[in-house]
Amino acid sequence: MRIRMSLAMAACLLMAAETASACGTCHKTPCVVAQPAYQCVTELIPYTVYKKQWRTEYETVQKTVMEKVPVTNYVQRQRVVCKPVYNTIEVPVQRVVCKPIVETDYVTQNYTVCRPVQTTQQVQSCEYVPSTQYVTVPVKKCGLHHKSACGECRVVAQTTYTAVPTVKDVVVTQFVRECQTRQVPVTRTRYVQEVVNDVRRVTQKTMVQEVVTENVPVVTWTCQPRVVTKQIPHKVCEQVAVTAYKKVNRMVPVVYAPVEYAAPAVAPAPQAVAPSTQAIAAPSKQG
Repeated sequence: MRIRMSLAMAACLLMAAETASACGTCHKTPCVVAQPAYQCVTELIPYTVYKKQWRTEYETVQKTVMEKVPVTNYVQRQRVVCKPVYNTIEVPVQRVVCKPIVETDYVTQNYTVCRPVQTTQQVQSCEYVPSTQYVTVPVKKCGLHHKSACGECRVVAQTTYTAVPTVKDVVVTQFVRECQTRQVPVTRTRYVQEVVNDVRRVTQKTMVQEVVTENVPVVTWTCQPRVVTKQIPHKVCEQVAVTAYKKVNRMVPVVYAPVEYAAPAVAPAPQAVAPSTQAIAAPSKQG
């Protein structure tokens, strides 16, 4: 914003320099005669302002307070209680039981047994016994009547089997039934009642009074001092220096150049404005 203002002021000065009228004394633009000319320049002047600022400080405070502390004391007290007592006694008891009696008798029993009996028998059989003979056999036969030709024979071994009767002894086993006798045990069980004397254990319960001593807790309260440390906050006001800027308008004389330098006479105008521009730009850095 400040930079825009400075640029606007510089533009105004340039326009004023271009549209200036000729001097009434020397009739030249710009005037050769030394005439004071001024321009308005706005500057920001820093100044220090003191403001109030609050901050919080903590103060350590130690305070002694009385605190209640419980104290437990034990007091002995006696009381009567009923305590069960268990006694075990033996009581004779008669009971009837059935006692088993086992009796064994032997009974004659007949049973059949197959007994093997071996007998030898002669059996006739026929066996074939081989016998070998040499026989002369003709080799070539006539093609017309198929008879052997003379003088062409061959001796061939011929085996024949001859039946020869033989007698063999064969053992034959036969089973013969026989009746035998044996003693078989037979068991019988019978029950007989019997009286048995037994002892039974019986538990009896009796209540007995007993004096019991107990420790009864009794709580009492006492006050004891205790140091408590606290942080107490409080606000502190202090003066803080703050740099502010105010606008000051002042008239600055403008120096014109000779005629031969009339063309570049416009150039010094930004130099005159430059200090104000620096003064305006400086607070932005501080801020």
